[in-house]
Order: sequence, then structure tokens, then C-alpha cells
Amino acid sequence: MKYGVWAKVWGGITGSRAAWLKSHGEIKLFETREDAETEAARLISTSKPTPYGAQFSYEARPFPEEVE
Repeated sequence: MKYGVWAKVWGGITGSRAAWLKSHGEIKLFETREDAETEAARLISTSKPTPYGAQFSYEARPFPEEVE
């Protein structure tokens, strides 16, 4: 099983949306939950408030095999 980071943004002027974290257009997958959790924590710690009040969240989740 592989793991990904589920990214969500809401508030501000763009509404809300959620998707798997991508890198260079490809879904970024991790071999272990711990690696995905580390990446989610890194993203949370580096998130900054936006001028429009958008908020971000990141969560490590098992990646569904049928999506690969």
C-alpha cells in the first residue's frame, strides 16, 4: 500500500476544493504512512496566511490502488 497527502483549501474568494498533492503534475506518493505524515506536517508548518483568508490543510491518507 502507498500513501499520499490529501490537500484541502477553503475560504477566501475561491471557495473550497481538495485533491491529492502533486509534484510536477504527478500525484506524489510515499512508501510509508510516516513519510506521508512528515510531508503533511512540513506543508502545515510552512503554510502562510493569504491576503484573502484562505486556509489550507494537509492529511496523510492511504492511496486507493484503483487510482494508480
